Amino acid sequence: MRKPSHAISQATLSFCLALYVGGMLNAAVLYRHSVSGSLTEFFGTGLAALAVIALTYALFSLLALAGQWTYRLGTSLVLLFSAAASYYMTFFNVVIGYGVVISVLTTDTDLSKEALGYKFFIWMACTALLPILGIFRARLSHDFYSQVRGRWRGVPALSLLLLSIAISISSLKAIETIKKNQASAKNEYIASPSGIVAHSYLPTNWMAGLGLYFFQMVNGDRTSHHLLNPAKIFKYAESTPMDDTYVVFIIGETTRSDHVGLLGYHRNTTPLLAKETNLVALNGIACDTATKLSLRCMFVREGGVEDNAQRTLKERNIFAVLKALGFTSELFSMQSEVWFYNSIDADSYEIREVIASANVDKNKPTDDMLLVDELEKSINRYPKGKHLIVLHTKGSHFLYSQRYPAEFSRYVPECTGIDAACTKAQLVNSFDNSVLYVDHVMKRTIDTLREKDAIIFYAADHGESIGEASHFHATPRAMAPEEQFKVPFFVWASDRFLDSPGRAAGFAQLRAMQMENKRQRHEELFDSVLGCLGYSSPDGGINPRNNWCHTKSKMAAHGS
Repeated sequence: MRKPSHAISQATLSFCLALYVGGMLNAAVLYRHSVSGSLTEFFGTGLAALAVIALTYALFSLLALAGQWTYRLGTSLVLLFSAAASYYMTFFNVVIGYGVVISVLTTDTDLSKEALGYKFFIWMACTALLPILGIFRARLSHDFYSQVRGRWRGVPALSLLLLSIAISISSLKAIETIKKNQASAKNEYIASPSGIVAHSYLPTNWMAGLGLYFFQMVNGDRTSHHLLNPAKIFKYAESTPMDDTYVVFIIGETTRSDHVGLLGYHRNTTPLLAKETNLVALNGIACDTATKLSLRCMFVREGGVEDNAQRTLKERNIFAVLKALGFTSELFSMQSEVWFYNSIDADSYEIREVIASANVDKNKPTDDMLLVDELEKSINRYPKGKHLIVLHTKGSHFLYSQRYPAEFSRYVPECTGIDAACTKAQLVNSFDNSVLYVDHVMKRTIDTLREKDAIIFYAADHGESIGEASHFHATPRAMAPEEQFKVPFFVWASDRFLDSPGRAAGFAQLRAMQMENKRQRHEELFDSVLGCLGYSSPDGGINPRNNWCHTKSKMAAHGS
């Protein structure tokens, strides 16, 4: 039987749709990325476009395996969602990630007229409706599934699918090589280039965000069923209204308290924080020696985690409790501990690849200062307060010299290569320069909140052993050296925050603790965050023994 002259094969239609979604709908972002840098950047953007188009073709080909109607419906949905995302990417330079996806899927969020105005619907009619009509009206010459089932006819179809996957992988590998070579030459840290591509372009950006959303739904539901929630068991009362209050918690990475100038180190690694009159610095003891383990034990009540090797959680953390107490919340991270970010019940969060993708065309270095930019945006989104912002930094994580710009290279010579056999002096110099940058990031964070009713907490997750040609942490805590437990705590409060007599009295207690120079513990953070905010609990929801802002004398000392 002769095929109609106007029939089109699924392979051809998939290729055309891949060009449309991966190329045309990404045009504005591709343009911004290609004109923002050198010829190498232009070439890298071209490789990214090739990778996205090839990957989109592979996606459509896989949909075709399920039959024509599944193919038509699936490709139409991908096109519809991609066209909607493209509108905001094109006209508002929005980076589509988990935060945007969860905002769209949260039914009680008010959408402004600007977000869904008539221009949006005109855009959707032109970019989505017409192509979707074409998908359903097209007469497909033969079924991809039938081709694959045929002994010989399936060879070209499968070959095209495998070729598209190979092109996508090869292009991403080339981008990885180019970016890493550039970063190595400049001794800069970069987020995963493949991750940046995935979060920068359609359709992988919204698909990744949607995947995180469903992962959180499944994981969050499972977590909430078996973990105790202190907010549901204890009563918490506000001694001061929280309606205007901002809480910022900065999670440090690997920074050691014995390398902090404010805490007695012989080098002045915290010159900016030393000038802050409303800041308290405390020596701390980490609850564990690795990021994943410390994130489990440092934010729950004492006893809220098992004393086993994997630190099995038994209770919800302080951030989830604040959410239950009425705080909105957002998290921004230069790391990718998604399991932890899901545990805090944030209204939205963005990991480093999403944050970095938003700055590709701005040529900003991928370091912790990007988090301060996100902090400012978060405050603008929540101008009324009662808002929590969590910033998870890269801090002093090795390779130390990649954590700060060249202008912070105060102590030299530095260790500038991962494979270099650096001396202990070079490693320490680089480490101390990273602490200088922590000081700078903290100062910028404080400046952002100085006029607000705000309090900032900082706690590093663990320390690091630094020896001759060696650096390491994550030693089992039963045998880990003390430097892997030494962490700094900082608490800063604005003048407006301290206008409350109760909060001012609690902060005075903090100052007294600083003078005593005793080591405090991660396990005290839960009670201290609530206590310093001005919460009280008549039925034991806050342990006064662990509350740094408890105005009565502490019942017992927990450090030395």
